[in-house]
Amino acid sequence: MAKPMLESLPNELMVIIFSHISDLATLKSIVLSSPVCHKAYLMVREELLNKILKRSYGDFLDLSEAIIAIRSEDLWLALHEEQAIALLDRWRRREEIRQSFPALAARLYQPCDVEEIVKLLQFHKMLQFFLEDYTINLPRPSWIEPARWQQELPLTMSDVERCRFVRALCRLQIYSNVFGLPRDRKCPRVLASSFLSDEKSFRLFLGAMPPWEYHEMGCVWTYLQTKYDPVFWKMSTKFRDAMVNDQGRFFFIFFGNVLSDDECPPSVIDRVKDLPLISEYITALTFMAPDFLYRVLQSTPILQRNLVLGNLNSAFHSVFDGRFPNWHQRIPFTDPADRHYVRHFEHFWSTLPPLEQPNLGWRKLGLVPHTPEQELEYALDRDSDQPLANEWSWGCALWDDARLKRWKAPLLEEGRGDAPLLLLTAA
Repeated sequence: MAKPMLESLPNELMVIIFSHISDLATLKSIVLSSPVCHKAYLMVREELLNKILKRSYGDFLDLSEAIIAIRSEDLWLALHEEQAIALLDRWRRREEIRQSFPALAARLYQPCDVEEIVKLLQFHKMLQFFLEDYTINLPRPSWIEPARWQQELPLTMSDVERCRFVRALCRLQIYSNVFGLPRDRKCPRVLASSFLSDEKSFRLFLGAMPPWEYHEMGCVWTYLQTKYDPVFWKMSTKFRDAMVNDQGRFFFIFFGNVLSDDECPPSVIDRVKDLPLISEYITALTFMAPDFLYRVLQSTPILQRNLVLGNLNSAFHSVFDGRFPNWHQRIPFTDPADRHYVRHFEHFWSTLPPLEQPNLGWRKLGLVPHTPEQELEYALDRDSDQPLANEWSWGCALWDDARLKRWKAPLLEEGRGDAPLLLLTAA
């Protein structure tokens, strides 16, 4: 009954109704309900989608970061150095350009057409998927009892916590697109089997953000790796079941001798005994970017298997896999992160919005005892990468100070950070 009533309305009134719809799924459902609705929608398609886009991102994520993530696809630095550096420069200078060149910013940081709006809405859907999954499946911190942890889940994240997670996820997409594994199958083999230097990734991208935002990305990177574990388990179980025979010698038999061409995995994995090796490729798979993992998780088992096994490459490592670059490769930090490298930096942080401040977890492990007169560069604990990475699994850099205190996180008792500062100030 509702559809004929909607179809009987003038186009102008239908457009007004469409403009009040806040999500893409509802709009799509109504638009596809009849040719009349679809025709009215086409008259104002770009305007309607743009409104939904702005509502969707809102305070969720700076739209300019999402746009850079979308445009960084296929801009692998080794093949497209000039274009990739120009794009990263626009990402790094986005606030400066907005303030000094608003007309230019309107062109650089807004979707260029309907196709890009649709891509941004799909990207938002992926971000939302991982955010919701994180609140449900965050691994239990080791010091919290299982029964108590079950009461915590699903987590209700604050606005700042959500923004930290989504920002880190978006930046991992940019990082993987530009510095990770090339998606182009025509990429020269020599290039595809090499990796870009850590120094370049810091000079062009990671060095433009303060060090705690790098650790926020590390927390999300570690979470993304955990999403491959059940995929590996299902694949391995299926192959083992397919290879069982009466002699029980399936462990050493080549897949190609038993399975059909459709069932047989790529040659990297030849036998059942090779299946545990899949987990050794987890860094390379995570380096394929969050959108690749999202595609894997949304796929059928066969396509899931083909996506994973078809992209095994052990030649790549990441600055998030435990092999941390030397500090001389990271310092000096570049604009805009260099604004933090001042005296009285903790007072400076207190003047910033919460999203731009480090949380208590990072301050406790990331700083050494210091005086207000010292610049941040000399207060950074250069041995803190591994201790912080050990805490990435439960998101140490993502959570608000109040949550860390309520959880009684042990890292707050390490005796580092702002407590020694008072003693040094008084001395």
